[in-house]
Amino acid sequence: MLAREESSLWRLEGLDDVVTVLRVPTSEWPNAIASLRPDILVSLDWAGVSGASRDDPRQWDNLDRLRAVSIAAAGSGARRIVGVGSQAEYGPHTGVIREDATERPTTEYGRAKLAGRHLLQQLASECGVEWAWARVFSAYGPLDHDHWLLPTVARGILAGEPVPLTAGVQRWGFLYGADAGEALASIALAGISGVFNVGAPNARRLRGILEEFAQNFEQTAELRFGAIPYPPNAVMHLAADVRNLLDLGWSQRTPDQRGLEATASWLAGRTVRDPLLAGRVLPKRS
Repeated sequence: MLAREESSLWRLEGLDDVVTVLRVPTSEWPNAIASLRPDILVSLDWAGVSGASRDDPRQWDNLDRLRAVSIAAAGSGARRIVGVGSQAEYGPHTGVIREDATERPTTEYGRAKLAGRHLLQQLASECGVEWAWARVFSAYGPLDHDHWLLPTVARGILAGEPVPLTAGVQRWGFLYGADAGEALASIALAGISGVFNVGAPNARRLRGILEEFAQNFEQTAELRFGAIPYPPNAVMHLAADVRNLLDLGWSQRTPDQRGLEATASWLAGRTVRDPLLAGRVLPKRS
């Protein structure tokens, strides 16, 4: 695994036996890849995924790095290159979203990701290697970033403060993080080129998800649904058609109840053993 010199790697604590990490300046990644000669390259290094960065023009800088590492991998004998995109490439849709749905991104993040998919497909064709593009929908779980929805809600609950929310009528398909990881592994090991949605097969009302999540805390939660208006271009239906992924043999193994319980326990500072990682104890937040 290549990582930036400044990357925080606390999430990999206890995985020294299965993951070797090389801290290398991004400018040196092509040389490192040429030396390592990977059979499969998975690019997971996109910068600017937080909500505050979604319209930052620097989103487009990611394409230079994707191009450089892809060319280096293909030139060193890799047979497959996998990029990770986002549901943001589709833009607002009503109903379940298939991989062949119309792409109409509304943010620089979505537009840059979509350009990255076209770039990878073109490079793979020119270099004669397999390619895949994993479009990730809503994922959650322990080890997540603090700025996402569930950690934000948890902070309010743990502090004993009311949690202002939208009405929560939108339907979102939340997929537990370890299941999403297994999906990416399935895509990486497949022999098929193309786009693959990565998401939960079923999309639930957001209000129901948050109410179930809140029940896993010792503190009483006051969730104020409707206290925040929906922003312009709010995503009201985020449901992935994952038939292409299911055809690879992948399946969602973590029920919502189990995933939400594990996430709440971890955010509350309790010890959590991940059921999909051989029962490993997950590191506490750094």
